[in-house]
Formats: sequence, structure tokens, C-alpha cells
Amino acid sequence: MTEIKKENKSMSNVPNLRFPEFKGEWEVKKLGEVATNKSVKYNPINATSSIRCIELEHLASQTGELLGYIDGSKSGSIKNVFNEGDVLFGKLRPYLKKHLQAPFDGVCSSEIWVLKGTNISNDFLYRIIQTNSFIDLANQSSGSKMPRADWNVVENGLFSIPSLLEQQKIASFLSLIDERISTQSKIILRLESLIQNLRDKIFKQNLRFKTNKELDFPNWENKSLGEICEKKSSSISANKIEDNFGEYIIYGASGVLKKVDFYEEKSDYISIVKDGSGVGRLFYCKGKSSVLGTMDIIKPLANTNTYFLFYLLSNIDFTKFVTGSTIPHIYFKDYKNENFGIPSIEEQTKIAVFLSQIDDKIEIEKQLLIQYENQKNYLLQNLFI
Repeated sequence: MTEIKKENKSMSNVPNLRFPEFKGEWEVKKLGEVATNKSVKYNPINATSSIRCIELEHLASQTGELLGYIDGSKSGSIKNVFNEGDVLFGKLRPYLKKHLQAPFDGVCSSEIWVLKGTNISNDFLYRIIQTNSFIDLANQSSGSKMPRADWNVVENGLFSIPSLLEQQKIASFLSLIDERISTQSKIILRLESLIQNLRDKIFKQNLRFKTNKELDFPNWENKSLGEICEKKSSSISANKIEDNFGEYIIYGASGVLKKVDFYEEKSDYISIVKDGSGVGRLFYCKGKSSVLGTMDIIKPLANTNTYFLFYLLSNIDFTKFVTGSTIPHIYFKDYKNENFGIPSIEEQTKIAVFLSQIDDKIEIEKQLLIQYENQKNYLLQNLFI
């Protein structure tokens, strides 16, 4: 196991955490002294063959994940050339923290810096651009609506640089954390894909459950949504809860908003965003909680399991019920007449337990991912100066 220890801070220019085999202070350099953003230009007009091209939308925010690429020979605009191992950083809206260490040779948008280490390794440079010190400099940008990082500012930023061997040690160690984060993200994606496929099969009745005595459940009955659930409205505005604090959750369009000293619903329910951004988004809400007025409360009627209802609603494409262009909106009266096959309450319960167990597993894996990401952030703050 890799050993890291707290450094003796009798010397000023050393990191808080350090590998024990390294001693002495780090050397302070301007970033422009150890790295460059100069790159060869690529003109698709002169292209004779296809080439992989990375645009800003292909860079995931914060994770260093490559989401795809296009054929640069058909892009129609001048690009920056990069080589495998070069460090890419999105200079447009730098607060999005779009970065990548190039896994192949190619070209990229002119809104992406191609950074190369001149007196430091590219691997270490890739870690520097993820530190708060670099991001803070990049955010000293020009433009308000479309802010862009200014290289004249960034290249004059001061960074402490260790020996090449220590650079390699730090970069190698952090790459292990990155690999674990990537693996964890893939685990979550596989589980989310699994539950989606299972939901599809269950509600198409391609996957059925048996009673505890291994007998078939009754055939599903065709019912409208309005026959199995009801809608309630909330009148709570965000302004009314600004200075309210307590122990009960209140939900907003992005999930848990905050905790307040009151609740409107005693038992579990489903909330759906009915107004604005995220319209149609669903949340399973535990009892003794509330929602903002931009959301509707959906509650099951008799002989309907709440978790089953949540998974049924999750299979509905609510976009077809959206009205309004400036502020999108959906109304219960428009989707309550949708018809579905509905199983007996006993089979509903079996389905709900089965799917919620996978959801619980997904939540556990998401919490692990958060822990790994927090660990990486801690290391970025303490392995660097």
C-alpha cells in the first residue's frame, strides 16, 4: 500500500502530505515557465483523410471523461492539433472544469487549450490544472456572458514544482484514484441500465412474478392513471423558506432543497416537477416532508403500492404532455387518462421490493463515488502547494 505522511512544516514550501522518500522544498515557477499552450493549427479544407476531433461538448465537466468525438475533416473550422498525452482544458466557461489527458492524437476546438509540459511532465501538468489554484486563475476570465480563461493571466500564475521523480509519483498515485472513480461511475451506469431494462420488461409484462406458493398472479387489469392515483398541489414558495431551518426535508426541482421546521405530507408520496426546468422529473419522497409549489404531489389510491406507482410513472415519457414554450408546464389532467396494465396489489408489492432493492444498491454505489471524489479533492488540496 502506498504510504503518504504529513510533512514537517518547518520548511515553508512543501505540501501538507508527501511521500516519505522525498525531501526538500519545491521550486516556485510561473506556469508559463513550465508549460505552453501553443499548438499547431489544423485546417479541414486541406484534409485528405479523417481525423478524430474533440469539441467542448465531448468533455465531461470535472470528471476528465471523454464523451465522444467527430470527424475533424468535416468540421468546417480551424482546430488545434494535439498529441496523445497532451493536456486539454476548455477555456470557454472555465468554471465547468472540462479537462482531459488526450488518449490519442487528434484535433480539438479552438475553445480548448492544448497544454504541454516543457519543464514538467504532462502527467503532473494534468493534475495541476485540476487544483483550486489553477481553476481560480482560469476563472479570472474575460467576458461576462461567454467567459473565457485568459492565458496571459494563467501563465503568470505561480505554482510550486517538485522534482521529476516526485511529479511522477504524485501523478501515478492520483491516476489510481481516477481509475477507481471511473470504475465506480461505470458500476452505477450498469446498474441504472439494468433497472431501466427490467422496468421495461416488467411493464410490458415480459417478466412476471409468482406468488409465495409459486402460482401465477391474476392477469393485469387495464386502468387509467387517474384510477390508481391522485394529484395534490403545493403552495410553498422558495421565498417563504429562505430563513427557515429544521429537521424536515423540502424538495425542489433538483431534489432535496433544504431542511425546514414543518412538513405537509405525513406518508410517502411521489413528486413531479410541473413547471420550468426539469419538468417531468420524478422523486420518491419519504413521509414528513414537503415540496415547492413548482411541483405536484402524486399519491396512490386504494390497492396501489407507492413504490410501484413511482416505477410506473418513471416509465412515462412526460415530454409529450408539455405545454408552453417560455416556461414549460405539465398538467395532471393531461396525463391522468393514460392507460396501463395494473397487476394485483400483491404483485405490485413484489415488483416494488425487487426494483427498490436495485435502487438501494445504486444509492450505495453513488455514496461510494462521492467518497472517492472527496478523497481525490482532499489529495489535490494537500499533495500540492
